[in-house]
Amino acid sequence: MSKSYIVIQQYLWCNENGCEIEYTSDCVEFDKRDKAIKHGFKQQGSDDFNIGVIENGRLVSFDWMDKSVGESPEILAEIADAIGYEGAAQ
Repeated sequence: MSKSYIVIQQYLWCNENGCEIEYTSDCVEFDKRDKAIKHGFKQQGSDDFNIGVIENGRLVSFDWMDKSVGESPEILAEIADAIGYEGAAQ
């Protein structure tokens, strides 16, 4: 299994009609989690980002540092779509 890691930022916004979460990423893939984490710190300036785990071209996990946030396959598919990642979630 080919595994890589990307940095994903999430932003919560609210208005009078409700709240929503937006996801963004530059989709740069790294072969090691620690490289993606370093990239996230450079981009964000803090630890306020997530790590996406890619296996065989699919977003399979949404993590904070090295811990899975535990998102469902449906949410992973929404995140992949929101960041424009070509691989679909499993």
